[in-house]
Amino acid sequence: MLESIISVVNAGVEAGASASHTPQTAIAAVLCAALVGLFS
Repeated sequence: MLESIISVVNAGVEAGASASHTPQTAIAAVLCAALVGLFS
């Protein structure tokens, strides 16, 4: 469970970094990924 959340968060961070969004957008993406991982 925890490993899947970590992998989802890491994917969100990499996607945010590669898209060169603002830090706020990257943080929002990570938080959304964490929520999806918790409820899935």
